[in-house]
Amino acid sequence: MPVSVVTLKEPVFLETVTKSTQTKRRSDEQRWRKLMGSAQAGNELDYRQLLSELTDVIYNFLRSRFGNHHFTEDCVQETLIAIHQARHTYDQSRPFRPWLFAIVRHKAIDTLRKQSTRQKMTRQYRGEQEILSQTNAQSEAESEMISGRLLDSLSEEYRDVLVLTKIIGFSVAETAAKLGISQSLVKVRVHRAIRKLSRLMEAEQS
Repeated sequence: MPVSVVTLKEPVFLETVTKSTQTKRRSDEQRWRKLMGSAQAGNELDYRQLLSELTDVIYNFLRSRFGNHHFTEDCVQETLIAIHQARHTYDQSRPFRPWLFAIVRHKAIDTLRKQSTRQKMTRQYRGEQEILSQTNAQSEAESEMISGRLLDSLSEEYRDVLVLTKIIGFSVAETAAKLGISQSLVKVRVHRAIRKLSRLMEAEQS
């Protein structure tokens, strides 16, 4: 699904290479290739060892470039999932590091785009508060519930349909097309999202 929220400049992934860095890279490369080969053969202990080592490497790499702890943690988790899903594609005859950092780069850019989309939706929501408040009584009640803080408490699938239908003003059909789901599923998610917001609001007032 295309995203035309903001123009993102792809991060440049460059590393300062020293003699000690080169030595460590060669050592890591040999160990990671061996661990991945063992993992592909079904060795769970070696696979867990590999993921443990890669977690620190990926985190330090991203944190040094983006700084934001929460973004880095989200990106690390997404990258580890992608590694797990793609582990069978690694060719043991080829270097491991380029394969690894191709995944890291892809997930970093993907995470940046997701965050910019969410921020854009939040800005659109705030700009339409006044319009929403002038609709019928039911819409007013929904508008009161859909505050930025409460909205953040919803899962991404519920938050997206609610923002698109109740805030941006998309029809059910438009929302379904944008999210790539059925219209009936859009209606179900909207209903469940509003019901959850209602419970949260009642809990705050009690």
